This record gives sequence, structure tokens and C-alpha cells, in this order.
Amino acid sequence: MRAKIVDISHSGNGVCKIDGKTYFVPYTDIGEEVELEMVESHKSYAIASAKKVISQSKDRVESPCPYFFQCGGCNFQFVTYERELEIKQIILQNELKKVGFANSIEIEPSKERFSYRNKIKLVYKEGKLGYYSNSHEFVAINNCLLASEKIQNAIKWVREFLKDQRFNSLKNVIFREYENVVDVVFFFKHKEKFDLNGFLKDYNVYTAYGEIFESDKTKLELVSGDKNRFDPRAFMQVNDYMAEKLYAFVSNEIEGDVVINAYSGQGFLTKILAERCKKVFGVEVQKSSHDMAEKIKLPNMVNINDKVENVIDSLVQNENADTIVLDPARAGCDNKVLNAIVSSKILKIIYVSCNFATLVRDLKVLTKDFNIKTIKAFDMFPNTANIETCVILTRK
Repeated sequence: MRAKIVDISHSGNGVCKIDGKTYFVPYTDIGEEVELEMVESHKSYAIASAKKVISQSKDRVESPCPYFFQCGGCNFQFVTYERELEIKQIILQNELKKVGFANSIEIEPSKERFSYRNKIKLVYKEGKLGYYSNSHEFVAINNCLLASEKIQNAIKWVREFLKDQRFNSLKNVIFREYENVVDVVFFFKHKEKFDLNGFLKDYNVYTAYGEIFESDKTKLELVSGDKNRFDPRAFMQVNDYMAEKLYAFVSNEIEGDVVINAYSGQGFLTKILAERCKKVFGVEVQKSSHDMAEKIKLPNMVNINDKVENVIDSLVQNENADTIVLDPARAGCDNKVLNAIVSSKILKIIYVSCNFATLVRDLKVLTKDFNIKTIKAFDMFPNTANIETCVILTRK
């Protein structure tokens, strides 16, 4: 089968039509003519691979990563970074049209296209580290080009350490860089004997036991390193440069004396907001993140360790907040949160999201009572189809 790519889906795949059926084709660009090979066929759509690119985009390049087509973690290494940003513009425009926003959307480019991630989580399987691909097959890797240089170096040492280990329940190895130091966490399903045998002296090394690494129920133990380090389970934006740009933009947009920062993570943004208003409430359910926020709090910061939906009614009714910042996980906001905001006297919403599906879903509720003033995107995750989007809404 031959077809011409006519669009890009929100997941970064090329889109073409054959006999009225939509085909999604990874690693293709608009205008390219491709020879297709069927991967999955469904009633209303199909997934295919580009067996051969007959007519190539002028922006197509060779990927620097040997695992690009197997690992599935990246979408756009096959084109220039300039073209990647153009593709993301197309995705943004297509998705935000669903809530009636047809204006142009600025994308803040990342300082680095590679070596930008301050955190990665690798799968451990049969003595090797890697990722699960989109087809759920394990792909062993020696390195990840998206990880910071310090993390890339740490991966080499961990791979060397693992050569002589025979762990039964090791699931992941998590690498996180903070303040130029790398934390390495060996994440087990069950507790096992663990001895560094002289390895990894330059890193803070932890063992963790549980089902979900980010859960407060997961037990974390420091094996070696600085006991005063922050909790590596706590959420942080993965691109330090872009996080700084995003937080500066958000802080410049707040209005009024009282601000609510919902889903506030470790409190970094809450602290920035506290420097620009009289009082700010940070609400975060994850205990490890809340504890970090408490360590850095200013006198006019109030950190609340609870689900946003549990406290939102009280906050919007009693605290006379003028602006609310929403930065939920990929699942988006609970309906109780959206309804409380709509029913409140809040005049401005700043909604930060990395998931188009839930962002659009939530905006459909909010735009009944609020107008979208502007949208700006931040390329927090270069080479992938994920985009950090910041939507500014004002009450009608």
C-alpha cells in the first residue's frame, strides 16, 4: 500500500487515508509518500509502519540514537529540531481548536534537544537495563541520549555494577540529578540483600521497595550518600531550563493578593508565587513532595498535604483567592475541582498540562464561564510528542 501523509496526530504519528480509513504511521512527516506495512487493523483506524519512504521531507535527518526506532520513547528524532517545533505547532492548533481557540500559539524551545532530562527510569530485566517499546517488547540499551550527561555517566557505572548481581525482584533503576549530583535508586518489588561492593561512590544510592515508585507507601532507604538530600520519589519537572521558563511565565500572569497553587509538587513554583503575592496556598497529595515544600517555605506560604478535591471548596469559599494555578497529573482535574472553581469568585485560571486529552476535556467545562486569554507552550520534552501547555483563562 502506498499513501501520502496529510496530517499529524496528537501522539506524533503521521496520518493518511486509504479507502476512507485512517492510518497512523509513526516516524513520518506531512507530505511524505510512504509504502505501508500493516501493524494493527481496527474497525475505524489502523496502525502501519513506513516500510519505505518514497518521497522524503526536506527536514528528514538521521537519528543520532541507535535505539530510536525500537525503543518507542521518542517521536521526532527523524526530523530537524526546527521541524519538530513546527509539527508541535500543528498538533497544538489541531487540539485547541476543539475548545474554539484558533489564535496562534507560541512555543518556547528547549535550550538543549538532547541531554536535558534530570530524571529517567530504566527497566531491569535479565541483568540488562532498557525500556519497554510501544509493542511492549523489552529493548536493552547502553545509554539514553535524552538523559543529562551526569546521568548518562551514572548509567555506565550501574550497568557495570549489575554484571555481578543476581536480583530476583529488581524492577527499575531510577536516575535523578539535582544540584549537579545524581541519585540512583534501585527499585525492588520485595526487599533483597543489597551490597554496593565498592561501586557507585560518587552517587547518592537508595533502595526502594513497593509497587509504584512515586507512592508514599513505597519504602525508601539510603544506602550511601547525603542523608539530607531531598526525597527522590517527589515530583519535579524533568527539564530544569524549561521549568524555569514556565515558572517565570506563570508567576508573571498571577493577579491579586491571594493565589492557590493546586497540585503544587515540591513547592518550587509556590515559593516563586509567594514572592509576588501576599499569600499562596500550595496543595499537594504526595507526602514526599509536601515535605520538600515545607523545607523551602516562606512565611506567606501555606502548604496543604491533601487531595485538591478534598480541600478546594473550603479554599475558594474562605480565602478570597483571585488566581488559581492548576498543574495536575496526566489524569487532569477531578470534576469537583472544576465545579468548585466555576462556582467561586476566582477571576483567573492558569492551567498547566502535559496531556492534551485531559486538558481539552477540562477546558470544555471551564470555558462555559471563562474565556481563554492566551496559550503558550513550553517544549519540556524535546524529541517526544509531549508538550507542556499553559492556558490562561479569565472569567467572562
